[in-house]
Amino acid sequence: SAGVPLKATYQNSTKHEFLDGVGDIVISMCSTVPDGLLVFFPSYAMMDKLTTRWKETGTFQEMTRLKPYVEEPRAGGSDALKKTMNQYYRGINEGQGGLFFAVCRGKVSEGLDFSDQNARGVIIVGIPYPALKDSKVVAKKQYNDSRSRSSEGALNKLLTGERWYEQQAFRALNQALGRCIRHKNDYGTIILVDERFKATSRQSGLSRWMRSN
Repeated sequence: SAGVPLKATYQNSTKHEFLDGVGDIVISMCSTVPDGLLVFFPSYAMMDKLTTRWKETGTFQEMTRLKPYVEEPRAGGSDALKKTMNQYYRGINEGQGGLFFAVCRGKVSEGLDFSDQNARGVIIVGIPYPALKDSKVVAKKQYNDSRSRSSEGALNKLLTGERWYEQQAFRALNQALGRCIRHKNDYGTIILVDERFKATSRQSGLSRWMRSN
């Protein structure tokens, strides 16, 4: 955005340069992409920091002026999600479009179908790595590291802890990306907002259909 490299890390999540740069991209997409636009964040914490800043600067108000806004519900189960989806579909069916904020690994990124006009664009902010300090993540990384170094682990081709960690992030990322293209005649614009995707190693983690584009 305006030539500023954007990297969606925890360290950058409080920097106005980053927060405002992502906001500029979302506004640009809202004004150019028809019908439904999905925006996926790596975590609720990142989504909250961005939307808080955008509300302070008027960026959020500009987005929601361009498209009716909904957000993935954090509580309320299937009823809350159904109500949110109906609200989103209503805006699209009435010709106003829709802007849907959600998180990778959430119900919206993994279990719902946004074919055709329900998602003509998807923005992915950052890379959705699992929480690094989560006790389960720490234990899994340690387990994989110890087993991958053993002869038994080598025979079973167990991933190292770091490779497993990277794999989990890209599995969640690719699930979110797949919301947009649901059949052979479907189409949409996909924006990956993070300079780390310049690296070939990161591009190789994307679904095969996405890499060449």
